Amino acid sequence: MTVPTRSRAASQPRSSAPTEAPSPSTGGPSRRGTAPNPNGGRSPAAQRAYARRAERTGTARGTRGKATAARLGLQNWPRSRATFVIVLMALMLCGVATSLWLSTQAIADSYRLDQLKERNAQLAERAEQLRREVGQLQSPSSLAERAEALGMVPGGNPARLVVKEDGSITVVGEPVEAAKPRTATGPGAEGTGEAP
Repeated sequence: MTVPTRSRAASQPRSSAPTEAPSPSTGGPSRRGTAPNPNGGRSPAAQRAYARRAERTGTARGTRGKATAARLGLQNWPRSRATFVIVLMALMLCGVATSLWLSTQAIADSYRLDQLKERNAQLAERAEQLRREVGQLQSPSSLAERAEALGMVPGGNPARLVVKEDGSITVVGEPVEAAKPRTATGPGAEGTGEAP
């Protein structure tokens, strides 16, 4: 690695004579002393050259690393190991707590599902029982028993009215009043009840 040489303008000795600059008020030259150069006597071109060289060498390495970290999104990553370990432990604790909560919810849901299945089976059994009861109550024998309990009697051969084309009405059959059938009384009188 070589040290760059100074430019000719920087290497030439400076004159100690004061420079003349135009006066802002009169426009004429004013006498001023030379101000000390804070850059060690380097010209602006030399300063730019040194800045470019610094960017290419050691400073550029750190800048390159920062650019890579910024590109990867790691610029704000914790610097110390303790902070890194604490962040990892916090993430692990959050993961364990989340997994425990999810497993607890899954177990509770499975119990609730079993209860609902049992309730569904009970309701299906009750619905089947009610369907059987409805079918039994709709049978003719059950209807006859309930009608007799209400005081109804079976109807006989009813008379019919026939309306002819000319509008006259004819009664067909003999209307008979419905009466309660007589039941046999006594042990020897089965089947001997008289019809109305």
